[in-house]
Amino acid sequence: MSESLPVHREDGELVGFLTEGDGRWTAATVFGYPLSEHETREDGEDALVGKGLSYLAERWAVQRDDVWMRAELVEASPSHVTVQLVDMSHPDRYGERVELAAPVTTGLRLER
Repeated sequence: MSESLPVHREDGELVGFLTEGDGRWTAATVFGYPLSEHETREDGEDALVGKGLSYLAERWAVQRDDVWMRAELVEASPSHVTVQLVDMSHPDRYGERVELAAPVTTGLRLER
């Protein structure tokens, strides 16, 4: 895969990254989590700009001790993402914060 290309909104805000590989473009979050694949760079850019940073407010899960737990993103940047555990089935861990180094491709998933 080639280098990740930053994608910005018109106001300059970073909304994610695009990476080309095998003739397709992968759109990823600001912390490197892959969101979608596209045939063209333009389609990938349009998807990221159109979605904006709304993925930050979506449902996420983080893997801790081989268990997936619900989490909310509390900070996201090109270098890391911080999540807060909000899984009521694990009350002893509720509110715990976990920082993951970017790019995040394992141990975190978007709950669709």
